[in-house]
Amino acid sequence: MTKFQTYLACGALSVLPLAAASESLMFSYTQPMEGVYEQHWAGHEIASMETYAGQPYRIYVEGQGKLGEFHGILSLDCETPRYSSWLAQSEYLSAEDVPTEVINGLRATWCVK
Repeated sequence: MTKFQTYLACGALSVLPLAAASESLMFSYTQPMEGVYEQHWAGHEIASMETYAGQPYRIYVEGQGKLGEFHGILSLDCETPRYSSWLAQSEYLSAEDVPTEVINGLRATWCVK
């Protein structure tokens, strides 16, 4: 059974009134590995959808754990998934190393209508 966690985070600058606080989604997945090892994956939106109205979401994806580190920016196209693409990636792991469960979890978090 696959488990993901979705978080709703609220952030506001100290100069903004509470009503102007912005909300953003966050995603977390723990990839089980052999023995006691795990690979942790997380994702959060770089800018709110209002910033990119009508365009794909920009999701920062990070992986840390037994397999190594991954940092990348995914352009997540909810309307046409095949148009989703990695805009940037770095560290030891590549985009091909990001498990399907992470991509599915990101889609389930941001593409739900």
